[in-house]
Amino acid sequence: MMVPASRLGRQAMTEKMGFETNRRIVRVMRNQPITATVGGQTCRFRSKFECNWARYLQWLTDRGVIQGWQYEVDLFLFPGEITAPVQYRPDFKVTEAGGVICYEECKGYHDGATNKKFQRMAKHHPDVEMELVLMRIPKRKPGKGINRRKAAERYVRRIIDASEIFRQTRGAVKYI
Repeated sequence: MMVPASRLGRQAMTEKMGFETNRRIVRVMRNQPITATVGGQTCRFRSKFECNWARYLQWLTDRGVIQGWQYEVDLFLFPGEITAPVQYRPDFKVTEAGGVICYEECKGYHDGATNKKFQRMAKHHPDVEMELVLMRIPKRKPGKGINRRKAAERYVRRIIDASEIFRQTRGAVKYI
């Protein structure tokens, strides 16, 4: 039996339209966790994108470009902060060829919460190098996406377009 919209409550109607009760659009993430062994490390990755990035990092390790990588090993606390985020666990800890340690965060969708984490990292742990790995960087056009990337550039060493890397290494690395 179909209920007319006029009989639905305000909350039910906004949820049916894809909005939360505070009228923000709800973004549905289709991440599928995957357990995989990459370079002898068995990890439970939060998405196929993270698993593919680990495969790429292992490919770099095998060629001597980087010394190694680890998945979600370090937790950074933000003392004195009372609003979220109060802690942060980067996706990858990468040891570069010169021994420099850099942390990489993989994002399929770059949102404002990610920038808040980078901002807090810069405030509480200024000596830590951070990189943002985006699944793809859309064409430059005005909007929230470009503004978020500009804001992130203040806190990270660089922003990496993973789609270009995956395209260039497609026969050399076995991606999912």
